[in-house]
Amino acid sequence: MDAAMFTIFPFIGLLIYLLPIIIAVYVIIMWVNLTKERNAYLKQIAEELRRRQ
Repeated sequence: MDAAMFTIFPFIGLLIYLLPIIIAVYVIIMWVNLTKERNAYLKQIAEELRRRQ
């Protein structure tokens, strides 16, 4: 049981360091996608306003 704990500790340490990086990359990707979607909506609104003038 003791040896098993020592083999698990490096993986736990690795997860502690990698998990924030993975979450940060996920948040950045989601933010970029939402920004692209918002820009597309704003472009549609701008085109519609130009047609009405």
